[in-house]
Amino acid sequence: MGLIYLVRRKKFRVANVIKELYYAVQRKLQVRGGSTERDIARKLAARSGRSEGDILGVLTDLPGAIKEIMLEGGSVTIKGFGTFQTALTSEGCEYPDDVTPGKVRLSKIYFVPDRTFFHDLELKMSYFRYPLSKYFPKELLRPDTLKEEENNNQLK
Repeated sequence: MGLIYLVRRKKFRVANVIKELYYAVQRKLQVRGGSTERDIARKLAARSGRSEGDILGVLTDLPGAIKEIMLEGGSVTIKGFGTFQTALTSEGCEYPDDVTPGKVRLSKIYFVPDRTFFHDLELKMSYFRYPLSKYFPKELLRPDTLKEEENNNQLK
């Protein structure tokens, strides 16, 4: 199954003019939290011949190992998957020597997917629009869109 998307209006200012455009946004249909480490362990066990328990043990220990490396100031790269990195920030100071360790904090931890991981997903992903008539007023939609959605609903 592919990703189902909704269409949302976004407003932004361009040269003192407010512009409105419509964009695709993901519609979450999955159970809260998505797949778990047990789901991943099951898939990996089927692919590798290793036991689900062994894989689950590694997956359970993985966050702790990543955290330990990051606490030492490093980033973590898993080949073919991506990199976990940290970003720091501080309050603004008038003088550079006022930026002391006590004012520095972790602003976020982020994941940068490996290019091949992202590219493979991008090539294989399919997209399906959730019917616009379910969440947009019908007067905003073109007649041919309404007709197409009506025909598709009769088939289901």
